Formats: sequence, C-alpha cells, structure tokens
Amino acid sequence: MKALLKKKLLIYIFAFVFVAVFATSLSLFFVKQKSKSYVFIFPSAENGSYIVERRNLSNDPAQGVIQLYVDELLLGSTVERTKLIFSSNTRVNSCFLRGNILYLDLSDDLLSIEKSSFPINEGIELLRENILKNFSNINKIELFIGGKFVASMEK
Repeated sequence: MKALLKKKLLIYIFAFVFVAVFATSLSLFFVKQKSKSYVFIFPSAENGSYIVERRNLSNDPAQGVIQLYVDELLLGSTVERTKLIFSSNTRVNSCFLRGNILYLDLSDDLLSIEKSSFPINEGIELLRENILKNFSNINKIELFIGGKFVASMEK
C-alpha cells in the first residue's frame, strides 16, 4: 500500500514539474515575441573606438518603434565608459516615417556642448549610422533641430 502511494506521489510531482516547466517556457516564448533586438553604437570615452550594444525593445511602443529607438540612443549606453551622442538634455520633438524617408526633429538642446558628449557633426553621423543599420526600410533621414532643417542624410 505504501509503495503504491509513493508511486502515485512521484507521478504527481513529475506531472507538476512538467506542467510548470512547460508553462514557464510558453510564457517566456510569448514575452520574447513582444520585443526585438536592436544594435546601438556609442563612442568610447577613452579612445577613438566605438562600443556596440544590443538591447531588446518593445515591438509596439506608444510612441512608435523608431522614436523609441532614438529615445534610447539619446539616453546613452549602459556601459560607463562611453560618451553621449548629443548633450544630455536632447529630446525627440517629433519623429515620423513617410515612405522611406524619416523626418526627425530633435530639441535645440542638442546644440549645447557638454564634456561628456560627442562633437555635434560626428554625433549626427553616428545617429545616421545607427538608424540606417537598424531600420532597412529607411533610405533617407531629414534632420531638424528645434524645428529648423539641418541635414538630409542618405544611405
């Protein structure tokens, strides 16, 4: 009788563990489907090289995937020894895609120079490289700063 009870208990434990592992795997699968991996390139603070970082971003953010990407790029790297692409107060005023052209308006805080940020011209080029590397549907970026046209950048 004890042997039969022990056998049933082992079967129940095995079934519970199996169901728990399956449920965990299934939930992780669906969570992973709600995000996509993007590459971020930041300038190193120590030498002239670049730091490449990979982050998972939501597939369906309220502000749109491209603006979320640019917002994350402006926030900077998670690695300590990197510079900001632009000054720390720089924000996205507007960002929209029409056809294959991205219209991106950044705040004029970008023009303030900080010790911890990259030179503006190099920052604009790195912004272009980051966006075009991650969004293959974009062929051209029209950049505005504080609502004023600054540059037209193509692939």
